[in-house]
Amino acid sequence: MNQPPLAQTVPAERVSRNMRSHALLKMLALLLELSRSSLVLYFKFSKFGSEQRLGEIQRWAKNVLHILQIDVRVEGVRPASGVGLVVSNHVSWLDILVLQSMLPGVFVAKAEVRRWPLIGTMAQICSTIFVERSSRKSARSMVHSTLMAFDQGYSVIAFPEGTSSDGHDLGVFHANIFEGAIQARTQVQPVSLRYVDAHSGLPDDSAIFIGDTTLAASLRKVMSNASIQCQVHLGEPIDSLGHNRKSLASHAHQSVRRQLKQQGQGLPCD
Repeated sequence: MNQPPLAQTVPAERVSRNMRSHALLKMLALLLELSRSSLVLYFKFSKFGSEQRLGEIQRWAKNVLHILQIDVRVEGVRPASGVGLVVSNHVSWLDILVLQSMLPGVFVAKAEVRRWPLIGTMAQICSTIFVERSSRKSARSMVHSTLMAFDQGYSVIAFPEGTSSDGHDLGVFHANIFEGAIQARTQVQPVSLRYVDAHSGLPDDSAIFIGDTTLAASLRKVMSNASIQCQVHLGEPIDSLGHNRKSLASHAHQSVRRQLKQQGQGLPCD
């Protein structure tokens, strides 16, 4: 009587070697995309109009997410055009790519980003608004730069918490960033981001970028995982008319918290 062949298991060493090879291929593809986009930024970007710039930024973000194998799933109605101020919870550097792939615009970022190798230079060329957290002068400059971006046809994207978190809670929204939306009488688009395992749907901490974690270490962690999914929920736009910056920040905070609760974060109600 013939016996069925025994199931063969793949040695752990071979699995590890395959994972390293896959990560290396990702890194090479990422470097090629960064090189391509850098050439566009340095030699062509200044000649582009606002629509062309936004299109190039969006294409770059989508390409990098594709290389990193980040699956983005969106719920809610995407606005037909620029909405003014886009605000979101902040979990990872991937948040920037995810938001730029959907709602491209000018980012508000902490001043340290300006000093990041390559990324900082690219951010400056893309008109990123840099803010010193403890400087009132910098906050006033941020409002002025935000108004200029609106006038030039850009949305402005910000993380009002001011720092990233592990996604299990939502920090207080700083109100300064909402001043520009009030002065411009533009809408605020609240967005929530949640990272899960694409197969199980359970929270995945591979994308989390907090504490003393370096960008290089976080990048290695993301590149070694091929099942990260970012669940994005677009809330109802908020009209800034009739709000002061504190009430607008509070209203946006409640919206994002409510979205995260619906997505399964289990956050307590306000």
